[in-house]
This record gives sequence, structure tokens and C-alpha cells, in this order.
Amino acid sequence: MNNNLINQVVYTNSNCKDVWDMFIKQYEKHTKSKLFVITNTDDFPITNKERIFTYSNNDSYYETWINALESFNIENFIYLQEDFILYDNVDDEKIFELSNILNNSKHSFLRLIKSGNLGNSYYANNIFEIEPCNENIFSMQATIWKTKDYIDILYNVKESKWLETINYRNYMCSNNISGLYYYQGEFKRGGNHYDSSIYPYIATALVKGKWNTLEYGEELSSMFNDYHINPIIRGVI
Repeated sequence: MNNNLINQVVYTNSNCKDVWDMFIKQYEKHTKSKLFVITNTDDFPITNKERIFTYSNNDSYYETWINALESFNIENFIYLQEDFILYDNVDDEKIFELSNILNNSKHSFLRLIKSGNLGNSYYANNIFEIEPCNENIFSMQATIWKTKDYIDILYNVKESKWLETINYRNYMCSNNISGLYYYQGEFKRGGNHYDSSIYPYIATALVKGKWNTLEYGEELSSMFNDYHINPIIRGVI
């Protein structure tokens, strides 16, 4: 077994069940790392059911994540959602290297894409710092997190619903919690983020419940055919 892999954790809900087949098969096709799942049902299509944490829709978002991460007992993890669909191979070795860099730093996370209004404060080769008070310091994008730091943020912010809110930024700014991001001059996709050469995923496949064909038309059209998905059912943007 290759231990040079970073565990990944996907948060999902059964209202996105139609996305699961695409998500899991693209994941298995493009990376070798272990996947842990946080979901409101135990029928997520992975063989190792011990990697599933099941929550109730009545549970608060922050408590669900804290309880799940404590049960998984992993040092670092990559944050995912079910509509982070991989469309090419993940550079697993590079991800492991970045995780080690993160562990040897004062920072709490390393984002795998450049997203939001970020500067280019050099840290290391293709790695840049995000200052604690940057308006985009917290982002629900593919990110390597130090588990203990992520739990600390969730516990103190206590957001009951899934949502990026200013409360995360305010807490991180007040407590000098900073992060890093990886950027290798990749193509800008839409108005707010760039592609990732090391973790090539659709960010994000669903926008307000509809397929994001506006930004990822080519990638999604191919997968609609592969997984027999009728995009008209959800609708497209």
C-alpha cells in the first residue's frame, strides 16, 4: 500500500445523489488516495463503508464535520464536495509533497487552486501565502487542511448550515490564521478562480443546483455521455 497519499473527505447530501456515480468513478479513475465520506445516508457507492460518516439533516453543519473528522482520525485531509468532479489525473506525489510543506509551516491550509482575489506573496516554488485578513482567506474549494486547525475554526465559528460566510474570515483574521495556495500560471476559469494542474477538478459542477456548463461545457458534456446523465433534468447555466 502506498502511504504517500493524502486522505480526502467529501461532504455530500442525498439531494445530490444523481451526481455520485460521476463523482466516485472519476475519483477512482484519477487518484489513488483514500476517500472518506460525510453524508446523510449510508448508501454512498464506495465499498469500504467504514469510511462513511452518516449525519441527520437536522444536525448542525459544524458539529457534523467535527464528529466526522474525529471519527476518521486523520492528520491532514483534502476538503471536497460531491460536485468537485475530477477530469484528469491528480498529481498524488505533488499533493503529498505539499502536505509535508504545510505540516512544516505555521499555516493551517494549502489551497490547491488560486481562487478569489489573492495576491502573489511568494512562499516557495509555485506556493503563495494568503494573509489572515484577506477577504478570500476561507474558501470551500479543494484544500489540504490540518485537521486540528479546521476543527478549531468550525468549533469557534459554529455555522449551523453549509455556507461560506463572513464569520469564517472574521474569526481567522482575529486569530491570525493564515494559509497557502498553489498556483502554476494555470488558465483562469470564469471570474473567480483558476484551473489546477495538480488537482484538475470542476470547481464547481453545480451552481445553485444547476449544471455549470457555462464554465465547464466541454468537460461536463463528455461526462454526461459517459454516465448517461440528462442535464435538462437539473437544468444548466
